[in-house]
Amino acid sequence: MLQINQLRKSNSQDDNPGFERPLSLLRSCHQKIMHFSSSLYKLTQMLPESGWTPSLESSADQIRHYFNVAGPEHHKDEEEHLFPAIIALDPQCKKAQTRELIQLINTMIKEHVESDVLWEQLDTLLLERTDDYTTLKQLAGQFAQDMQQHAEIENEQIFPFAEEHISKQQFRLMGQDIAQRRGVKYNSLL
Repeated sequence: MLQINQLRKSNSQDDNPGFERPLSLLRSCHQKIMHFSSSLYKLTQMLPESGWTPSLESSADQIRHYFNVAGPEHHKDEEEHLFPAIIALDPQCKKAQTRELIQLINTMIKEHVESDVLWEQLDTLLLERTDDYTTLKQLAGQFAQDMQQHAEIENEQIFPFAEEHISKQQFRLMGQDIAQRRGVKYNSLL
């Protein structure tokens, strides 16, 4: 049986993510993205033997829900809030580090678009309960690999830069903006 809702807890500062700490919220999303994309790949490995059992259908629906609801919100969090805040630190790109980071951000945005396209293909196959298990497994494997690599780059390169250069006040405002965009009432006391 595939356990979709079982995320492992770490003992880091990101255990209690919230709008008051937008980077911890984004890191938490990355953990979920990697969990659900990995679960999708595991599901595809089970299908040839068992077919679409009620349990696997339920798992597929949970994965679909996550990537159809939370995935687009995560991209918006980064593209509408975090990335512009980083670019605003040096809008004229006078520093070499800024130019490199903006190139990386552009790559991340391109990967968001590519992962959205790949997800649409997967979502259709999951919704239809495809019997083309080979294609589903191939696409799910690519998706899981892409999600892992993408999250690692953001976690290891973009987020540390943001932590070092963006002020607590800017993060507080970013958290408020993210909450507001999502329709969540939030007042930070930072």
